[in-house]
Amino acid sequence: MVMAALLRILLFTTLTVLGASFAAAQGSNEPASEPPADTSVNLSSEVPALFSVGVSGGFPSYQTVALSVSLQSSFVGLQAKGSWTAVGPFVGLQLRGYPPVPFPVPLYLGVGVGIYGSNVSYHAAVGGHVPLGRTLRFDVEAGVASVPLLDSRSLAPHVALGLSYAVPIEVDVDAREDNEEFGRSVSERSSGPVMPACAQPVAPDSGALDDALERLVDEWIASARATYGSVYSDLNYSYSVTSSSISGTSAKVSVSYSGSVREIATGTRHETSGTAAAEFEWTGCSWVSRGVTY
Repeated sequence: MVMAALLRILLFTTLTVLGASFAAAQGSNEPASEPPADTSVNLSSEVPALFSVGVSGGFPSYQTVALSVSLQSSFVGLQAKGSWTAVGPFVGLQLRGYPPVPFPVPLYLGVGVGIYGSNVSYHAAVGGHVPLGRTLRFDVEAGVASVPLLDSRSLAPHVALGLSYAVPIEVDVDAREDNEEFGRSVSERSSGPVMPACAQPVAPDSGALDDALERLVDEWIASARATYGSVYSDLNYSYSVTSSSISGTSAKVSVSYSGSVREIATGTRHETSGTAAAEFEWTGCSWVSRGVTY
């Protein structure tokens, strides 16, 4: 079940929109009579880092409402957190380690320190990030904190719940060059040209769909690899379009796919395969996804 959950993220969504870009290229209202040949991709280089910003609430009270920024690179991460307390600002740092535990969500062990007024707190916790989408995560953390109490110190529960927005950041130039055939890096995409806003609705543009979905696929793959890079590696997949059509302002495509990942802790390779379908709608200026089924 764990492997299936991961591969759904890496394959079901990304391969569906990959297939849709080929459907756009067909530019036809009829199913494609000769689908493109299988496309195979093997990604074994260093995974992107993951940068996130978020808001959380928790206990002890110095973090009742806190803002945070964090950075994760494979097995290690660092979080900075800040909030306002009755004695002034609270600033905290947490060092995180992400063990290669095959679990449906990324888990980490964290130790940290916080300063507020003349007080210093310490904590140790176990946490996890629950993906709610490509960039949105639900963060949960629990442990124990050492906090000042009158003229001594005391142990207290440490709990934090929050939401964060996470985006991958390519930090390995060599990996970026090695994966040119896979697509542009996240940084290149963010600074690259975008489709200008249209002054008035225009006819569906199959070329725009192809370009937009190619960038979207790269983003999904990069996010999945950055999120699960501490647990799995060596993503390999292949796909082919089985049918596609564009009718008016709607596009629909079906793809077949297969893929695998390697579990870092044991070296075991896990495989999956299946079919998926996606629908897209032309807004008059751009293509937007209307749903994915598998």
